[in-house]
Amino acid sequence: MSGLAPVAATHRGVERVLRIIAGALAAVGAFSLAGIFVLVFASVLMRYVWGQPFNFTEELSGLLMTLAVFTLLPATVLKEVHIRVTVMSGLTQGALQRTVFLVGQLILLTFCVLFVREAWAISEFTYNLNLKSEQSRLPLAPFLMLATAGMGLAGVAGLWRTLRPIAPQADDEVHP
Repeated sequence: MSGLAPVAATHRGVERVLRIIAGALAAVGAFSLAGIFVLVFASVLMRYVWGQPFNFTEELSGLLMTLAVFTLLPATVLKEVHIRVTVMSGLTQGALQRTVFLVGQLILLTFCVLFVREAWAISEFTYNLNLKSEQSRLPLAPFLMLATAGMGLAGVAGLWRTLRPIAPQADDEVHP
């Protein structure tokens, strides 16, 4: 029995580190969503009060929305509150249900690996050429690198959940 304690402590440590990193990325996502709200609100005020809206609102809002999606993804995968197609797993039980779960996780991991591989090359290209957005000339590399990191962490979280699955908590549910 004493051999299990270090393993359990290691599992708790990995879980804690993943939650901290996913939480930090989720904070970036939350600030991105808040930034969209503030930006659109300020642009509406500028348009209707002073007659001169910001010319970069749509472009920056699009970048922030993309950033929010990819930085919030690891936390949802880690908590297992992401969208799942459960038609097959709902109709099965036992070993077959576990197999369906593993196939789904394999699809997720494959997607994440392919996405990160391609996105990293694009991020590196963007960084090396110092590419900027069209209208407001914002550097694109930070947005791309954070989105790539988010998808990479989502893959790591998916792998961790394949090895250490959890049932979502009632307070984690998005809908009743």
